[in-house]
Amino acid sequence: MQSSFKILIIRFSSLGDIVLTTPVFRELKKIYPQSHLTFLTSYEFGSVVANNPYIDQAIYHSRQESRQELNQLVNSLKKQSYDVIYDIHRSLRSRWICWNLKNTLFTKGPKIWRINKQGWERTLLIQLKINLLNKNFSQRERFLKPLQHRVSYSLNPKTELFPTDEQKNTIERLLEENHVPAKKFICIGPSASFPGKCWPVAYFQTLISELLEHKWKIILVGGKDEEEPKKLKEYFTNAVFDLSGKLNPLESAALLSRASFVVCNDTSIGHLAEAMGTPAITIFGPTVREFGYAPFLPKSVLVEKDLPCRPCTRNGKGECKISETRLCLTSISPTMVKEEILKLTSSD
Repeated sequence: MQSSFKILIIRFSSLGDIVLTTPVFRELKKIYPQSHLTFLTSYEFGSVVANNPYIDQAIYHSRQESRQELNQLVNSLKKQSYDVIYDIHRSLRSRWICWNLKNTLFTKGPKIWRINKQGWERTLLIQLKINLLNKNFSQRERFLKPLQHRVSYSLNPKTELFPTDEQKNTIERLLEENHVPAKKFICIGPSASFPGKCWPVAYFQTLISELLEHKWKIILVGGKDEEEPKKLKEYFTNAVFDLSGKLNPLESAALLSRASFVVCNDTSIGHLAEAMGTPAITIFGPTVREFGYAPFLPKSVLVEKDLPCRPCTRNGKGECKISETRLCLTSISPTMVKEEILKLTSSD
């Protein structure tokens, strides 16, 4: 393959998954330094990769498009004559786009590189508890695999984000105005994309109370309209600093880079933190390490309970199927999480 060519990379969601795509851009540019990389993503989540020096062009598209809008997108992409489409989503939408760009009347069409989502393996693990997945193989590595097949050395799966100086300065001002010293606070992410992945708010209350007794500053983080940070803010009033829903993704990343560490559920907060070099103590309930979303930094920790009912879902959707609801989360006590925090802080 020539050194100068055009690559279309596709990933529409979710925020955490898009963070995990970032090694792909860097490693592509290392292997093909003259390539032109276009990232097709969503308005909702795509801004998290803004300012990425390895992306030459970003195309933002609504995930609620009409069929006409999708066809317009396809027609505009056809005009670009891409050499490769790197499908990191493998959704119905991305496959439709690939099929239309590949099947042209007068040109050869681009090569298609696709990830293996291992859907059947995940289904076997969820439904029959037959585990054919590698627990040490991360989603970051899965996203890189179509490229890994093309080189003889190991690619670097480290994630990275690039807040602007303005975004960093915004966070520094917020911290200064609220008397929160950098690296002397803990970010708490009590929400998740689905309620089934949320550690109980009462447990977060207990943990935060103990952290406050040890003179830690606490900042709540999360998205707009999430109930868990609101409940914690109401409980602690002015004792915690609530920035949930007030920052865009890269501002959140800049904030997390200044934290000592983050405590969160299986959600994007942990991925944002680790992309900025901040350790994450991540609580897993219905999901498991084998799905590829476990934290990866040396000081990061995955807190979980080994139960025969896990995993029961791919993403936290659905009702709990056992009598003692969400035992996978309720059996993880605040003391267990606090012990991991003590180990982390004692190693500093």
